[in-house]
Amino acid sequence: MNENLLQRRYGLGKTQKRDRLWAIAIASLAVVGFLVWAIIYTVDDANRVTTRDVGFTVNDEFSTEVVFEVSRNPGQLVVCDVQVLSQSFAVVGLKTLTIEPSASRSVVISTTVTTTELGTSGLVAGCR
Repeated sequence: MNENLLQRRYGLGKTQKRDRLWAIAIASLAVVGFLVWAIIYTVDDANRVTTRDVGFTVNDEFSTEVVFEVSRNPGQLVVCDVQVLSQSFAVVGLKTLTIEPSASRSVVISTTVTTTELGTSGLVAGCR
């Protein structure tokens, strides 16, 4: 009689089981969705081209040498834009470089950029 009274007061046991199964199914779908997202994000991140500015040398008011490192998949052709900026952060020199495919993942590139006035910094604007 106690069990019957509890089931009437708090609900039947079958309803609780069904609710629990729905909660487990929804949680499982959420975990699977997260794993799919994580795999896609990781694969996409591995194919991305990254750069690191190593340094620059102002040769004179008409040229600056810029040194940078490019990391990409081996065998991938990359095009990079290298900028030289003035003291007021205006672009005073721009050069687009094509970096040929190679067997190594990272390569260090040194290039001389022609400028219209004295540059104070040299950097990679971006690669694709």
